[in-house]
This record gives sequence, structure tokens and C-alpha cells, in this order.
Amino acid sequence: MRCTKHLWLISAAMVAAAGLSVPAASASGANALLPSCGAKSYPFKPWGDLDAYCAFPNLGFESGKTAWTLTGSTAIASANEPWHVSGAGTHALQLGPGATALSSRLPVSLLDPWIRAFAHSVGANGPLRVQVLFRGLTGNLTGVLNVGSLSAGSYSSWQPTQRVLSTLALPLLTTSAQVRFTSTATSGSWQIDDVYLDPCASKLG
Repeated sequence: MRCTKHLWLISAAMVAAAGLSVPAASASGANALLPSCGAKSYPFKPWGDLDAYCAFPNLGFESGKTAWTLTGSTAIASANEPWHVSGAGTHALQLGPGATALSSRLPVSLLDPWIRAFAHSVGANGPLRVQVLFRGLTGNLTGVLNVGSLSAGSYSSWQPTQRVLSTLALPLLTTSAQVRFTSTATSGSWQIDDVYLDPCASKLG
């Protein structure tokens, strides 16, 4: 487990220094409107990541485009990351040039999230941009973290993405997060599968 007491103290200090707090009833009411994190698993253990993750709704696109907001040239492809970490899936999301995919929201706190997924460049001539969108109690946007870009050359075959810790970038009063993928390629496509969130705070409780 990489959620340490030290990180918890840093986050608590950030809240105290700002003199801000979220009423427990309000936070609970807002999170009740969000999908549950559900059961946790260890999908990235083969790559040395021992943290427990929960799945974004329709993480493997086995239910088509459900729970995702897609723009541009997108399709549900007959493809799957070969390790089947979420089960025996047969589909993945395909993003053409300039296309974007935005997940639904999951509840987060000052101690998370790690965001990880699996990606594959299918002849893409440009990178895949990854961002995390943070939202407040009413669904208002509280910040955008530009996680980085995946190089097409590094994902010529299916690979797990690197995990990104956004603890110290998480805006105060944030209660939920989304992940957004954008293909910046002008030809070829990107495929995405099995998108996960590591909810560190829930492991401290």
C-alpha cells in the first residue's frame, strides 16, 4: 500500500491552511449521486504495482459506449488488452484522429487518484493525451491535471500506462474525478481498455 500517513498529514495540512472544510452530510449526499467505487482488485500486480484499484464504470467497453462521453471518430473495436485483468473481455475503445473519450465520475478525496489503463497505438502518428478532470459537490469543474502524453512508439503493442499520482495537484473541495483521453494523431488510431482508479482514501478508513 502506498497511501502513507505522511501523505494524509500533507493533505490535512492543506485543508487546515486554507481554512476550508466540507460538511460531512453534504459530501456524503454528493457522493451518493456518483457511481460506487465497488469491489477493488489488483490489476497491475504483474507489473509490480501492489495497490488496490477500482474500475471506472464500463472500464473495458464491454457495454459499448455506456458511461463514456465520446466525441469525434470513435468506435468500439473487437480488441482487448491481452492479460484480461478485468475478465475475459472482447472489446476496446478506438479513438481516431482528434477524438476524445471522457469517463463518468468517481468519488475521490485529497489522497487520490492513481489513474491507470491499457493503451495500444494502431498506426497512430501522434501521442494520446491523458487528463484528469476534478469536480466539486455540484459537479462544477475545480481543476484539470494534464497527466501527459503517451508516445505512439512506446505503445505499438498493448501496454499498461504509467500510474500518475495527483494528490498534491488535487484542488480543495473536489469530490469526484474523471479521466479524459484525446488522440492528437492526424492518422491511425489509439485503442484504450480497462481504465482504473486507485482510491487511496478508502484504504485508510
